[in-house]
Amino acid sequence: MRHNRAVEAVTALGVGVPGLSSLHAVTDELQMGSIRLHAMGMGHAHGLDAVAVDRLGIVVTEMAVNIARHAGTGQIILRSVGDHATGCIEILALDKGPGIAHMTRVMRDDGSPSGAARRDVGLAGIRRLADLFDMYSHAACGTALVAHVCTPTGKESTCRCSESVKHGNVGVVCVPIRGEEKCGDAWAVDASPGRLAVLLVDGLGHGPEAAAAALAAMSVFRDAAAEAPEIMLARMHTALHATRGAALSVTVIDQSRRTARFCGVGNVDGRVVTADTNRHLIPQNGIVGHTMPRAQAADVPWPTGGCLVMHSDGISSRWSADQYPGLLARHPALLAGVLFRDFARPRDDATVLVLRDQLPVHLA
Repeated sequence: MRHNRAVEAVTALGVGVPGLSSLHAVTDELQMGSIRLHAMGMGHAHGLDAVAVDRLGIVVTEMAVNIARHAGTGQIILRSVGDHATGCIEILALDKGPGIAHMTRVMRDDGSPSGAARRDVGLAGIRRLADLFDMYSHAACGTALVAHVCTPTGKESTCRCSESVKHGNVGVVCVPIRGEEKCGDAWAVDASPGRLAVLLVDGLGHGPEAAAAALAAMSVFRDAAAEAPEIMLARMHTALHATRGAALSVTVIDQSRRTARFCGVGNVDGRVVTADTNRHLIPQNGIVGHTMPRAQAADVPWPTGGCLVMHSDGISSRWSADQYPGLLARHPALLAGVLFRDFARPRDDATVLVLRDQLPVHLA
């Protein structure tokens, strides 16, 4: 058994499984109750204690109220972090409103009552109640918030999820097409000392048959994550013969050599981005399980502070980090959420995964 192996994955079994996101549109305050109940139900199902579930309900409500009152419309995205025993729920709140002009004043917890200062109190309260909190806001880009609510494990409340997620290194949104409970997209991160392996798979089409193809690739990844990416793809190709096939990409990051080795087939986009660079990771044409060419891998530099961004074709590739000043410096869930908000295609499963080199200083 590999030392410190930690796999976080979605197995395409429906809303509430680890890795799969639950999307909720916010258009008015009448929806707050149903979103709160859904979040609290997830908290109970994933091991939060009663106090943490209450905190979760308040945090989700405050996030949704802020969207309705200050942006008009937006999205709440819920995800369990880790497996059913970890006791941690991630909440993303996304809107395209006017942004927040005076961040320092907004985050001051001055105990103001409701009314004009309602947003100030709400955001400060979210930060106080959450185990992890970060936000991004820009006049041209709206506002995005991320919070983790977890069950305390000792004297201090700490997130019991895997270290890579706990320290703010992974962000992901994975949502099935509207009307489907099973998702044809799947993702996984495998961490071992000095090495990270990342899989993103998009089963052809959507629904149960696409989910079956994704699940077959995930099963291979769990057993072969220590292998080179091209070996993993060859094994997945064999395993997917009996399915409709998939597009998928694997990236292995060698932290000592500072390299990222990428191998992909089909339309799963990959990039390594920094504030100054944007290097595309280009997959080969084909369908894993059916018409796959001989897998070829490419090595690119893994820059200090860089981000790996991978997404299915449910996310348009016409994005640039330059559109969002300062976003790369925030928690990677915020980049994943903003790309989903602005570039998701409504007629497909959609997944975007962001893995950053090191935790942001403000979250240390």
